[in-house]
Amino acid sequence: QRVILKEAAPSRRGRPFRVCVVWLRIGDLRVRDNPALHDAAMNCDEVSVCFTWCPWEEGVAGGPGAKNAKHDWSLQGTALQMLASEAMRGLDRTLREAYGNRLLILGGDPADRQVGRLGAADLLLGVLGARLACHAGAEGAVYWNRRTEPWEREREARVSAAAAAAGHQVHEHSAFLFREPEACPIFEAVGRGQHIFKAFWEGWHGGGPIRKLVEAPRACPAPSEAGPLWPQASPAGCVRTFAEGLRQGGGWWPYPGSPPPSRRFPGRSVTEEEVQSIVAQWEPLTEEGAHQALIRFQEEGALGRYRGSITRDAGPNKKESRLSPYYRLGLLSMIEVYHLVDRSQPQAQKWLRRSAWRDYAYWMFRYWEELMERPMRLGYLDLQWSSDQAKLEAWQRGRTGFPLVDAGMRELLETGYLQQNLRHTVGQFLVEVLMVSWVEGEAWFHATLADCDAAINAMMWQHQGLVGVSQWLTGVDCHPVRHAKKADPDGSYVRRFCPELARLPLKYLHAPWTAPAGVLAQAGVRLGDNYPERIIDDPDGEKQAFNQRMRRCRAQHSEHLGPGGADMIERPAGAAERLPAHMRSIYALTERSMKGGEQPRAGGDDSGRGGRWVARSEGKGGGGAHYEGKGSDKGRRGRYQTDSRGDEWQGGGGGHKADSSGDDMYSWGNMWHPSAVKARRTLAGAGRRWGRKAPPASDAS
Repeated sequence: QRVILKEAAPSRRGRPFRVCVVWLRIGDLRVRDNPALHDAAMNCDEVSVCFTWCPWEEGVAGGPGAKNAKHDWSLQGTALQMLASEAMRGLDRTLREAYGNRLLILGGDPADRQVGRLGAADLLLGVLGARLACHAGAEGAVYWNRRTEPWEREREARVSAAAAAAGHQVHEHSAFLFREPEACPIFEAVGRGQHIFKAFWEGWHGGGPIRKLVEAPRACPAPSEAGPLWPQASPAGCVRTFAEGLRQGGGWWPYPGSPPPSRRFPGRSVTEEEVQSIVAQWEPLTEEGAHQALIRFQEEGALGRYRGSITRDAGPNKKESRLSPYYRLGLLSMIEVYHLVDRSQPQAQKWLRRSAWRDYAYWMFRYWEELMERPMRLGYLDLQWSSDQAKLEAWQRGRTGFPLVDAGMRELLETGYLQQNLRHTVGQFLVEVLMVSWVEGEAWFHATLADCDAAINAMMWQHQGLVGVSQWLTGVDCHPVRHAKKADPDGSYVRRFCPELARLPLKYLHAPWTAPAGVLAQAGVRLGDNYPERIIDDPDGEKQAFNQRMRRCRAQHSEHLGPGGADMIERPAGAAERLPAHMRSIYALTERSMKGGEQPRAGGDDSGRGGRWVARSEGKGGGGAHYEGKGSDKGRRGRYQTDSRGDEWQGGGGGHKADSSGDDMYSWGNMWHPSAVKARRTLAGAGRRWGRKAPPASDAS
């Protein structure tokens, strides 16, 4: 095909005509507060907006950035990919109606070897080259918003190198996080002997101001009709657009290539019905729809419930915004929300702090690149897990015989969502009761969550498996029957997602095996037939066995234990220059029950008994360890302290238990949080006082 060469169009301010591509990924699907799109639209004369879909370079086992992985961490065939298909339609509609532009979807079918060899660098530079051929003397550029996943950083490097080799400019922007990991002096705080979570908050606040909001561009000049929009030699199906006829003849699947195998329903390919079913839970998947969801969250008073513990509170007291899928898709910018909400309100402060956990997760993922599958606590590398596939599948499908767990897993599969407390409920059941690896739970959540996020998912499942930075979940009791009294006090949740149990009286609803035969018959419940028998008989006994297995494993690897028995965390190679040379190891706060001490009571250890060792860095300025905790509910006094610049708090009579949820971090180890701005706090009814050194001023407070 003959390419028409145009004369260079009149330049802006005497500079050459500029042609660019804007590279979008899941997380970028908006025009408001999209720094890369805004910069390109402001400085270029022609903008091709491109979304790439190349799963073979986006986290597949053995692929770039995931060479040691055993699971597929790409988004191919996941619930999030299905939701993104609809979100891209909304973005394309906005580009057409507001700017006369369009969205190009670049990629290929992994089954096609020829197309499968093409990555984001090939596709983006191919489009840019095709458009530059239409403009004599024009300059080329590539714009994108940075990401932190190891596979994304690898291909950003490939795109940057390819663009530079071709003589094109590269413009990277921060858009996804409040503060990027490299900007925060977190390891410097770790080097002073602070626990990682506390060090994170200090370093995070030292990472500079949160960036300003970027408005939607006033114009986004589209490629002219002269010449091709993409290389004419591209393999068939490599580039797609949302043309009017796309829905015809299988056009419901906008990605290049055919629909992939479903990760939610193994054994079959993704179907139009499956996509419509999950999309229906979150419609409209547009920027406007996301902002309407934010407005409802504020107007309905949900923000006002952000008091107490997000992790522990369930049922009527649960805290949730249901905004996470919109954040993950990029329909809603967390930075925009930060600037919109009234940050003077305590509830807004708590909600924003919880939102900043995403930065915490991505900081971990930036430096511990195998966070998805490799325990951060080295003593558990050889921990043996159950390989019982039947138990795993029963958990995945909501067929364990424990109604609260089953309802949660069915909600996840149906809607792509679970409230935080229920995520811990089903996670604790999988790990501590069924003794199935946390990685299997993480992989299933990756496939099914509407807000699937590799970093957050990995961090939270590391915590759930008690092998990550924190072990505070040992004090959160999620027994599938006891906890149901709090999580589902009227039975409405179980009746909704386990309709076969709907006619059971509330007395038996959460433990149907305790119901007399006559009651079961009257309710139409046939255990082992239309509802499964319990997969195990004694959850508490299984949890005790799990704890024993954990203790035996770490005892066999004493080389990974520090002073006082504290667990050693792997020192990330990428942070070597940011840690003191004398600091040979990083130690984690370790729960006493994991070290062979007293076990938590059922329902959580509220007694105040016990404590734990905290180790500091070795060498100059550090070394040794100290013991935190004593005290009890009988009024004995105790001293709880940290090694950081005199921060300490004193408690008597169970003083640690004001809120040990891990949300405000008023817990063992005195890991202050930005909310702890008062020097003293009186705890009602106990006469206890916390003395605190105020943290640095917080722009998230």
